[in-house]
Amino acid sequence: MTTIQDVARHAHVGAATVSRVLNGSGYVKDATREKVLKAIKELNYTPNEMARNLYHRKSGIVAIIVPEISHPFFAEFINAAEIALFSHGYQSMICNTWTEQNYEARYLEILKQQRVDGIITGSHTLDIKHYQSTDRPIVALDRDLGPGIPCVAVDHVEGGRIAAEELVRAGCKNVLQCTGTDTVSTPSNARHETFDKVMREHGITCHNYVQKQNMFDYSYYDKISDEITDKYPDVDGFFATDGLALSLIRSSMKKGRRYPKDFKVVAYDGTYISRLIYPSVTTIVQPINELAVQCVDLIMDLIQERVPEEENKKLKVTLRRGQSTEKF
Repeated sequence: MTTIQDVARHAHVGAATVSRVLNGSGYVKDATREKVLKAIKELNYTPNEMARNLYHRKSGIVAIIVPEISHPFFAEFINAAEIALFSHGYQSMICNTWTEQNYEARYLEILKQQRVDGIITGSHTLDIKHYQSTDRPIVALDRDLGPGIPCVAVDHVEGGRIAAEELVRAGCKNVLQCTGTDTVSTPSNARHETFDKVMREHGITCHNYVQKQNMFDYSYYDKISDEITDKYPDVDGFFATDGLALSLIRSSMKKGRRYPKDFKVVAYDGTYISRLIYPSVTTIVQPINELAVQCVDLIMDLIQERVPEEENKKLKVTLRRGQSTEKF
């Protein structure tokens, strides 16, 4: 295996000179730099990334905290974030909190000790104070973590408005939306507030079912879908995230209701599972890949001590109309 000493001998310079060329530190004459770079190429030398990171007091790792790695939204987000991090020469450490607050707290402590270079968090179980007291660059996905912590989200006001207007257009008169708890400060709360407001402006009854915080497993979706369809058998329009929307369709059909003739559905997120049902479901699509790229770009700015052009990013949503809001 070629070492830095081999490169130094081949270029007839000292190992310290090779190190300065590799790290971009200190003065090196142009002619000497060219000799070192030529030796590196001829010997096919690959620098030891761990050693270089130690030199710069970096780990080369960014942690990504999510509540449920198997959930389609977070799975797609992690995949895109890992690709984006790799393009910057970084690796990722995935932290799955399994919906429990203590796991998120434990991860933060571990990340402090192992000195990751930055944290991207999409989990909502811990109080803001835990992140505010963490001495690491942090970027939040769809959560307000207070001053100094950038947030990347979509325009949820527009998402809620489009969803509501789609169900109004479909002729619904008695709708239900599944919301998150309002005890957590997140931009996504705005979509539920807007949805409810638009419905009431049109004189349409709007029921709001509040989900438990940070619950994303499908057994929970099936449980609450049965509760909802039992309690609200006459609802003619549902608004929920992809997985829960599909679960509501299934639960309603088990009770003898015809989809999409007896009830309309608008899903939210636009993950791959929203395309797996027929008749197709109308969906408000979040640009998950772009959300990941923006999170990575921001964390890179913070790690490299650059001031981001924008601390808070708000991306556009789009409507993918399916058969679930067709008129009959």
